[in-house]
Amino acid sequence: MIVFTRDGLTFMYRVGGIAIHDGRVLVEQAVGKGFCFLPGGRVEFGENASDALRREVCEELGEPATIGRLLITADNLFEFDGRRMQEVNLYFLVELDEDSPILDRDGMFEGAEPNVILEWIPVDELRRANLKPEFLHEQIRDLPRTPLYMIRDDLGTPPR
Repeated sequence: MIVFTRDGLTFMYRVGGIAIHDGRVLVEQAVGKGFCFLPGGRVEFGENASDALRREVCEELGEPATIGRLLITADNLFEFDGRRMQEVNLYFLVELDEDSPILDRDGMFEGAEPNVILEWIPVDELRRANLKPEFLHEQIRDLPRTPLYMIRDDLGTPPR
């Protein structure tokens, strides 16, 4: 996976999937952390972003998915568990098979991997669910028609 630490900052290259069904968005719960995030994970060396997301979704959900168009590229600087993080995250539209049993699930349910808890959250309740990063609340409510580039800097990094 593409993650490394230098000068007190951990860098990650990540992909995330935006799966919407019946006005709800599929999210993963960060157990014990009080927030949720979109399914996905870190890209491996030599792997392209859409293949990485296809792999991650299959690992987490236990079934294949169709990876659609790129929606958002996010440069994200933040602190997590006392660590300074820099994340480049590509968010793609994800479509599950119309026969997927996951589409009809309600409440929280276990994913295919250990410690993966999933839930369908109504789009208009994403703030209540504390979806991270926060800019996704509005972007999911009104999906960008063309790829969007977002910058979020919670560390107050000075420009160079």
